[in-house]
Amino acid sequence: MIKMLLLDVDGVLTDGTKVYDSEHNVLSKRYTCKDFTAIKRFVAAGIQVIFISGDKFNESMAKKRNIDFYCSRGSDLSLDKAPYLKKFNKIYDIDIENMAFVGDDYFDLSIIKKVNYSFCPADSPQIIKDNCTATLTRKGGEGVIVELYDLLLGEHFNEPSEEDVIALDKQESTSQEMS
Repeated sequence: MIKMLLLDVDGVLTDGTKVYDSEHNVLSKRYTCKDFTAIKRFVAAGIQVIFISGDKFNESMAKKRNIDFYCSRGSDLSLDKAPYLKKFNKIYDIDIENMAFVGDDYFDLSIIKKVNYSFCPADSPQIIKDNCTATLTRKGGEGVIVELYDLLLGEHFNEPSEEDVIALDKQESTSQEMS
């Protein structure tokens, strides 16, 4: 039973494209709003959602959406996400066998091999597809999380109430900033 959903960001929630300035600073990325709604639906259904990314750029976006964020690029510049599983087990009191991960690229391979439930977008490299529980039909940035929600609904959780999802949306600073 899935109780925690760990999400890579670039290549899953985005198509992996980054727009840089002349100093090589990331200026922007594209996200699909429906994926953020699916994340709220997961949370309202009782699934803990965490972003784990090698790009700290994603942290402020996660914070504005009330999603816990961990940057996997360590002081040794490693991108290995697998060591975080024990940390998440301790912090959130959720067993590793109840964690799911969605990733799309080579640096996600170590964590994919350690969780019971792993998923990847359709445009992932073959080595990732070969090691995941399931390859989704959507490409990164094109509603991967929406598809995953629909795939897991009923088997791992029940549909939450509309009121609970709307309440989560109202708590996000991104929603508050739109008014």
